[in-house]
Amino acid sequence: MNFLIVEDDENFSAFLTKSLSKYGKVFVANSFPNAINLIASYTFDCAIIDLKLGTEIVGPQIALLCKQNGIGHIIAVTNFENDDDLIKLAYESGVDDFVKKSNLKIDLEFFIKKVTNGRELKKMVQRLIRTTYLTKDQELIESLESVCNTYAPMEPIFISGESGVGKTQLAKCLRDLLGISGELVELNCAGLHDEIIKSELFGHERGAFTGADRLKIGKVEQANDGILFLDEVGDMPLTTQETLLKVIEEREFTRVGGIKKIHSNFLLVTATLKNLEDLVEQGKLRVDFYNRIKGKTIHIKPLKDRKEDLKILIEHFLSLTTRSVYVGAEAKNVLLNYRWPGNIRELNKTIFRLSDVKSGIVTKEYIEKYLNVSKNSIEIKKLKLLLTEDQIHFAQNNQSLSALIDKLKEEFFDFVLIENEGNKKQISQKYQVSRRTLFYHQKEKKLSEVLA
Repeated sequence: MNFLIVEDDENFSAFLTKSLSKYGKVFVANSFPNAINLIASYTFDCAIIDLKLGTEIVGPQIALLCKQNGIGHIIAVTNFENDDDLIKLAYESGVDDFVKKSNLKIDLEFFIKKVTNGRELKKMVQRLIRTTYLTKDQELIESLESVCNTYAPMEPIFISGESGVGKTQLAKCLRDLLGISGELVELNCAGLHDEIIKSELFGHERGAFTGADRLKIGKVEQANDGILFLDEVGDMPLTTQETLLKVIEEREFTRVGGIKKIHSNFLLVTATLKNLEDLVEQGKLRVDFYNRIKGKTIHIKPLKDRKEDLKILIEHFLSLTTRSVYVGAEAKNVLLNYRWPGNIRELNKTIFRLSDVKSGIVTKEYIEKYLNVSKNSIEIKKLKLLLTEDQIHFAQNNQSLSALIDKLKEEFFDFVLIENEGNKKQISQKYQVSRRTLFYHQKEKKLSEVLA
């Protein structure tokens, strides 16, 4: 590694030079012009910059120049007492760590390890996005690096994004990026009742309930030293959220029907296409549970907003087909301009289908017919006149007519109760809804608010 030291204190400069020389080559600048010359002449992995040279605070300017020249890690050092304005200015200039000189002397090994890990992480992320999780989306790449380069490797991670964007695939990639030895254990929470999901998560003892004829090891226990990935976490029942929250904090649980405490040290990774803040407002997500799982966040954009990724993925999926076919420029143009409501999942399925074209030549007309492009756009416009974006996403995620009808009923009852100021007699006459149904709805609503 190459280190740049910008320091006019000869004693501190000598200490750093001696300490860092065993890790690589050290270059020293004792003035602003010298620093500029070195930055222009060499490539550095790390820069340690004194914020004050002589009587001037020029460190932030040097840090900004280092950042612009791609220096991997920048440490600002000072003899001053903590100065909020200076700290803010340093970080705004691209500094990664702000450290007092006395603290750096004590913890230099820690910071060097951080630089080394960060350097290796960047290589791993670059390898990942070229071979496994294909993307050129810079925001996603930066999120991955930020989430993985952390002081708290077991802090929960939340992945957001529409259905089919690759949340599960990304969760699997985190295992290698974070250097986690255990396995990734997955559970989709959508549509699971409280008793079922607790049994799935925590397991159960033999005889714990009717039908429990044998011991079951739960997902939490299986995920020890690994990753527990909970997809569609927004659908998790409130009582399960409360139980899981305690397990996350204490790293201990008991199986359903058991009394023995079982230890499990796992990284919790959660995902959902729903908006967590909306779920909190609706009383479907506990505030304390929300605060715990929303620690570090990675957002994956829909495929329609990632044109560069779309090009890469089309070629990638074409290369994976058993039977090669020819897809001309016009046909590819249709693929590139389609909105892909099902995201990567839909694209993969489509390319697989195209590889079966009898003639071996995929035409623009064939793709338009298969994707039903013209009808598709008309139907989506009609659908959006009838349903909200949230309702459409709900239908796409649950793929259940009865679940969508239940949601529409719930939202309808909320609307008519507000519209008619809670007058059940008026609502009953106007909409042909029984007062008993309205009473039951209000009772369920109050119960969910109490549990929240």
